[in-house]
Amino acid sequence: MKLSDIVCKFNLSAPLIDSAHFENTRASAVLLPLLEVDNKAALLFCKRAAYLKHHPSQICFPGGKFEQFDPSLQATAIRETNEELGICPSHINSIGQLPTHNTLTGFTISPIVATLQSHASWHTDSDEVERVFTISLERLFDEKNWRSIEVQLGGKDRKFDIFPTEHGLLWGATAKLVKNFAQLVN
Repeated sequence: MKLSDIVCKFNLSAPLIDSAHFENTRASAVLLPLLEVDNKAALLFCKRAAYLKHHPSQICFPGGKFEQFDPSLQATAIRETNEELGICPSHINSIGQLPTHNTLTGFTISPIVATLQSHASWHTDSDEVERVFTISLERLFDEKNWRSIEVQLGGKDRKFDIFPTEHGLLWGATAKLVKNFAQLVN
């Protein structure tokens, strides 16, 4: 699966979503950075630093909380990607947005889908990110690579899809966003 094929499929099926200014104080945005690795489309992920107060060592997309100075949620995702990974904003090409996702912790995540230019480079901000890695869409879109677990949270049984990686489990909101993206372009 080539990156150009994924972009074409996304453009043909992505919902039209207004990602202009969002006033929710719990609003956040993440970037789903698409790139080509060994002639195959892949997504770029982060593993959060282990000592962080919120979501330590979790696998995630770059992103964070909407700030009042951000002109849009797309700007939030690009700013956070630059802060966390040092990716130059001019090397990020936003191609659209997936529907928002509400987390169990009360955040509303706006997932911004973007391609990274082939010469884009990154480095981790060790205050926030332990490592950066890619996973091919071929692996992510193959249901055989996913598992389900049940966890009790707040007295309720909840089912989560998980994707084992060599860096830990991809689960929670990040897994849900990957599944939503796969459903849209498959």
